[in-house]
Amino acid sequence: MRKCFGVIGLVLFLCFWVGLSTAFTAQPVKGGNLVFGSVTEVASLDPHVYQGTAWKTINLCLYNSLLGFDEKGQPSGALAESWETPDAQTIVFHLRQGVKFHKGQPFTAADVKYSIERILEPTTGATLRSNLKGVSVAVIDDYTVKIEKDVPDVTLMSVLAMGETAIVSAEWMKTGPNVKIEANGTGPFILVDNEPKVRVVVRRNEDYFEKDLPYLDKIEFRMIKNGEARVNALKTGAVDVIDTVPWKDIDILKAQPGLAVDVEDGEFMNLWINAGKKPLDDPRVRQAIAYAVDRQAISEAAFFGYGTPLYGPPTIAGSWYYNEDLANTFKRDLKKAKQLLAEAGYADGFDLELLTYHGLQIYTITAQIVQANLKEVGINVKIKLSEWAAVVENKNKGTYDFLVYGVTIKSPDPDVYSYYFGSESTYWAKPIRFMDAKVEDLLQRGRSTTDMGARRQIYRELEQRILELTPWVHVNWRANCHAYKDRVQGYRVDA
Repeated sequence: MRKCFGVIGLVLFLCFWVGLSTAFTAQPVKGGNLVFGSVTEVASLDPHVYQGTAWKTINLCLYNSLLGFDEKGQPSGALAESWETPDAQTIVFHLRQGVKFHKGQPFTAADVKYSIERILEPTTGATLRSNLKGVSVAVIDDYTVKIEKDVPDVTLMSVLAMGETAIVSAEWMKTGPNVKIEANGTGPFILVDNEPKVRVVVRRNEDYFEKDLPYLDKIEFRMIKNGEARVNALKTGAVDVIDTVPWKDIDILKAQPGLAVDVEDGEFMNLWINAGKKPLDDPRVRQAIAYAVDRQAISEAAFFGYGTPLYGPPTIAGSWYYNEDLANTFKRDLKKAKQLLAEAGYADGFDLELLTYHGLQIYTITAQIVQANLKEVGINVKIKLSEWAAVVENKNKGTYDFLVYGVTIKSPDPDVYSYYFGSESTYWAKPIRFMDAKVEDLLQRGRSTTDMGARRQIYRELEQRILELTPWVHVNWRANCHAYKDRVQGYRVDA
């Protein structure tokens, strides 16, 4: 059974709770350095612009948001100690006093106002801008801030708990720092060194507001794109923790003495289709691709038993809005795929370029199988292998036909679809040139409706609409695995 994760996006609690213990006990030992080997490059440290899973981890080291998430996935206090909601559209937050940013500026309500307004500024390109649309911030005093939204929104507390709504120093930002390479948060670690796409080093914040945390003296994040190199670095002791263990190596590392392995489900793989290009602007063409893909073959060949075909919307079975009727929508059907292509005027097929990351076999094998699948319905696919940073750059610019992409955001609330398909979603919807008025209406109604039965019906209608338009082709669920030396205590992978 898949776990329903309580936190949106991949959160490595390493930043707060990892300790190195030479005695191999469950008791944390303060001090020590940890080296973390990550698959994804970190090209920017801007706390409001999502850059991938390694960025997420580093962001949580350096910054805090008003709220965080507790172990059950519910919003809990962080820079805000308490709050009240006088009405359905207003939250009044009472802030921690005595907190300082890493460069010495005191944390006040003015920083909250500045940070949220920066997220709302279109030129920032903030990941969660659309989720805060209609929000206004009023400073009551130095340690009290009122946040209002123009309509009721049951998701606002969760949005304010996400790392992408981190609080930055207004005073520091006015000096014009380069936030892509510099950082000045209130988080448990302070930036020491940053070589973009190579490594990031952080050290303990001795003045962190959480008593006795963090445990570690220093963390070094090394960007090790090659899976075999990452595994070897762990085996030889060059690193203490690695993320995104190659799926072929999971069982091998489980059997290795001195190592521990955590496997969590809930992430999924997609084909992102550029709806701004012909013939991909036709939903029938996108549906044809969805029907043609052999998800079972991909799950077996690329994921070594740690992947499961995903034929419908990416809703975890057992979720309160799960709709079993949609779960098998795109079961493989070559006849249906050919029929849709003919209806769209492409009975003779066409040519496409499939962009994918070269550093993980799950991407390259998926691309190869998709290439073979689409050839069966007359679509000729040329695969373009690329560095991760180049994949992201082409995605953001819309300079691609379609690409293989993984999604690590996992949420118990279906408003997660706003991150994927909301019209102002800079990371997700805009790069695939997707916009739909009905989807926008359903997302807004879902946020502003408090009755669970009514919300369930809204999101079922939303999922049906998304499947009809097929902005993404969902491919399969995938397990996410981290491995680490068993002297690392308290390591948790949640999302």
